[in-house]
Amino acid sequence: MRCKRLAISSRRLYSTESDDLFRAPPQENYKLRLGGRNFSDRMRCTAIGGHGGNGCVSFFRDVFVPRGPPNGGDGGHGGDVWFEVDENETSLNCVKQRLSARPGMNGRGKAMHGPRGSDLIVKVPKGTLVREVEAVKAADKHDADGFLGELIDQEAAEIERKRSDKAELFVHYPRWEDKNDVRRVPLPQEFKAYMYEMRTAEPLSADMTSHGQRVLVARGGLGGLGNPHFSSSADRQPHYALRGLAGQTRHLELELKTIADVGLVGMPNAGKSTFLSAVSNAHPKIAPYPFTTLNPYIGTVTFRDTHQITIADIPGLIPGAHRNVGLGHSFLRHVERSRILVYIVDISRPDPWNDLTALQTELELYKPGLTKRPSLVVANKADTAKAREHFEKWRAMTDLPMIPVSAKYAKNITKITATVREMLEQLEQG
Repeated sequence: MRCKRLAISSRRLYSTESDDLFRAPPQENYKLRLGGRNFSDRMRCTAIGGHGGNGCVSFFRDVFVPRGPPNGGDGGHGGDVWFEVDENETSLNCVKQRLSARPGMNGRGKAMHGPRGSDLIVKVPKGTLVREVEAVKAADKHDADGFLGELIDQEAAEIERKRSDKAELFVHYPRWEDKNDVRRVPLPQEFKAYMYEMRTAEPLSADMTSHGQRVLVARGGLGGLGNPHFSSSADRQPHYALRGLAGQTRHLELELKTIADVGLVGMPNAGKSTFLSAVSNAHPKIAPYPFTTLNPYIGTVTFRDTHQITIADIPGLIPGAHRNVGLGHSFLRHVERSRILVYIVDISRPDPWNDLTALQTELELYKPGLTKRPSLVVANKADTAKAREHFEKWRAMTDLPMIPVSAKYAKNITKITATVREMLEQLEQG
């Protein structure tokens, strides 16, 4: 009897009536929310190279060798910070705000050198612009009374004096800090060259446009030298070694500009996402309300001969976008690098040619000369009632090539892709 009750309770728990209570939300909607929340095309970060390991102060000791020669090992160099382009990345949310490479290990006795710190390789999407910016100042030196500025100047001078003091670059044997005189010890040329390069380094500026491209963002510090490097006829038992140098620190600003062969330009709800899903392998969100697309989507069109072209669906454009109205610069930033502009216009609207004029005006005000690129007009929603009348009237008013399509029912799509491919081939030949 007890077994029957357990069976009945288990059937009730997993019955069809309770399935709706335990059912997880659709995975597709979760991905869309996740992508919309995490997409980032502009950010700032700090890259710090790994600190070099310190050299070791050590001496050889044996039963019959009470005062052997120095045998301290060298410290390992710090790791570098690299940016590498990865085609699988589509957003800057993969980059952390603080990027630190691994430091080098300290040297040890018996001439054991410390290993080098591992490099930090950060994957960034294709089309990332990297620019170095100045660090934010802690206080204003030009205050009204001048007293605060004087204190800040004195503090900065003290810090600079400590940094330039040669004694800070050395590590001493225990209880030999006061006995060692390192003022006349010459620094290695490698250390002098490194410190000079850090002081005179040019601001970083890079445009990462190809897959696998690498850019050195922050260089790791040099490892210190052990005490055998300072042995001489005057001092055969040096009780000091060289410290490792700090890695390079850079404050960077990253900006993502999508790279695609074709950029779709259109008003909100003109059918750009529907068109992209009809011609490519992309699946952007489609809904009957404006600004459905909040992030750029890139789709790939594959022809029968395995030739491929990329098409970027970019958020809708409204009048005043060049002044950052609506999505504004978030849209225009991603259309700059498109080789061909395809204007998606809703042919069912009254006076659809005014939409094309507004789109071209916003592009020209944002960046002069942008509308001079090869262009194509796609008259979408050609299956509506007044589409044919508007299309015939509009075709007599413009010189741009126009092709009527119905993206919803995938009508006349092949003609669009063939025309775009022909335009791209002409650009490559030209």
